[in-house]
Amino acid sequence: MRKYNREIHQGGIVEETHDTEDGGIGYTLKQDITQLLEDNKRKRNETSSWIKYDPKKDYHQVLDLSMTDVVRIKNEHGIDILSGSVDWKYVFKLIETHYPYMKTTTARL
Repeated sequence: MRKYNREIHQGGIVEETHDTEDGGIGYTLKQDITQLLEDNKRKRNETSSWIKYDPKKDYHQVLDLSMTDVVRIKNEHGIDILSGSVDWKYVFKLIETHYPYMKTTTARL
């Protein structure tokens, strides 16, 4: 018989612990990112692709990542974007090719 312990944290992250069939303990983190994806799509549609931003003068949001996305990038590509040493050029290329739904702009990263 499985026993579940469920906690909901800030940002809608659901933490579940349970007994596994082999007598171990299972641990799962879940997050519903549906609203985040819809917001990203809306922001992409509101942004003109021809607008050029000068990164030395203006700041412009280009991504909106959930912790689910951060963990996915770490697990699938071995890149911890929360660490201090990240090759952002490579991360942006990954997002451009594998995760375009994370972008909030139509401009190329």
